[in-house]
Amino acid sequence: MKKEKLLMGKPVREIAELMGVSSDDLVKEKQRIRDEIKRQKIKVTKQGNKFVIADSDVEKITSALKEKLDKEDSKKKEDNEELLQMIKQLKAENSKLKSKNKEKDEELIRISSKKDEEIRRLNSKIEKYADDFKEFNDKQLQLNNQQQQLQARILEQTKQLKDTQQRLLTSAEKSFELQNKVDKIENASLWQRITRKFD
Repeated sequence: MKKEKLLMGKPVREIAELMGVSSDDLVKEKQRIRDEIKRQKIKVTKQGNKFVIADSDVEKITSALKEKLDKEDSKKKEDNEELLQMIKQLKAENSKLKSKNKEKDEELIRISSKKDEEIRRLNSKIEKYADDFKEFNDKQLQLNNQQQQLQARILEQTKQLKDTQQRLLTSAEKSFELQNKVDKIENASLWQRITRKFD
């Protein structure tokens, strides 16, 4: 009877089920149990066609695995906390960056608006200068035309004056010749007057 009690135990599958793992993780958990059996050098006995572990050893295995799981869970929690903290910091930094980007965007909009206003102002000045230049150019052309017309009139008047002077000279010469003839007639003798020979 005592010998039969020693042979009582549980196979690896039942130990895994005792750990409360899901069917998806069963293969992985069975391997963990086998690794733990090797680590603790626990004796495995064959009962029929199954390899079983004594109930007293099952407690050692499950306790060790639970301790490991607790440590892993604790480590995961720490990692998760660290990740959550990092996420929180990243969110805060992201929020700051968004705020800075918004400020930069608003500043760029203000700068762009000022540049556009400056460009409009300069364009307005350029247009005014262009209009003033056109007006000045038109006046300059008008003055040039007036100057050319005035020069033409001066030339015409100068020509007319020369023609008048020439006519006056010609008239003076004729008057002088006529006066000579009158003087000769007045100073001529009776015979010269009769014969009309004054030379």
